[in-house]
Amino acid sequence: MLAICIATHKRPVGLERLITDLQGLTFERCPEPAIEIVVVDNDPACSAKEMCAALARSSRWPLIYVSEPRRGISFARNAALRTAQSRQARYIAFIDDDETPTPAWIDELLAGMEQYGAGVVAGPVLPMFEAPVPPWMVKGKFFERARSASGSRRATVATCNVLFRAKVLDDGIGGFDESLGLSGGEDSDFFLRVAHAGYPIVWIDSAIVLEWNPPSRTRTRWILRRAFNVGNNWAGFRQNYRPSARMALRGLAKGLLLLPVSVLRGRHEIVSSMELVATGVGYLVGKSGLRFERYRKTDGR
Repeated sequence: MLAICIATHKRPVGLERLITDLQGLTFERCPEPAIEIVVVDNDPACSAKEMCAALARSSRWPLIYVSEPRRGISFARNAALRTAQSRQARYIAFIDDDETPTPAWIDELLAGMEQYGAGVVAGPVLPMFEAPVPPWMVKGKFFERARSASGSRRATVATCNVLFRAKVLDDGIGGFDESLGLSGGEDSDFFLRVAHAGYPIVWIDSAIVLEWNPPSRTRTRWILRRAFNVGNNWAGFRQNYRPSARMALRGLAKGLLLLPVSVLRGRHEIVSSMELVATGVGYLVGKSGLRFERYRKTDGR
């Protein structure tokens, strides 16, 4: 059995869109597996419960609703892991509640997992926008994530598009670090530990999901907050897995050096330089023990 896990918090529009689009998954490269959709509601008021009950009645696969009232993405993801294990899932996939899959998403991940003998497979997340985006932001490619050829190894990945063998959880890796529940980075930390335990993480470039970005994200402030959060998260990872201070300081220095020149090249270059600075500063703040709780507030619908 394959469990598709979704952690959600007050995003009814996105959650309904995601569950609806999951019904359109197709299987051409692999036999269609038994699938269950696990939705973990991280709102103590259980705001997603009625919607999930309604969607479950017409769902192609069983839809399991779980309430996790402890606020924090790590608590929600760990509740999803426990649920998947209790239902004897062999494979566990994660996708976010502001995303939708392309029809071949799971088919491509499963085929890639078998082709490359991987413990974990992940794929691209392509940006979609709910409103027009400023031209400078498109030019700066602030929402484009790094891609590589299928079969490439990754040191870590995120839970926005990932599939892994449930047996990795039996290897003493543990779940998502609950101290990172509101700051984020718990997924990168988790898969760093999975890779450290010897499970190959392989990129499958044909396994695509789409991320729907609300207008609140298409602002300089949001981009810089995200960069600061990334650096802050690096400092919060377990000592054996965190990036070195040298890496963060090099980025900070580069951003400061490029900033005067970027003024002549346009707003996209200015914000790119500021991103490097924000990431480095976030790391230094994190090293001092201060955590930025980016996920205390949910953006999007």
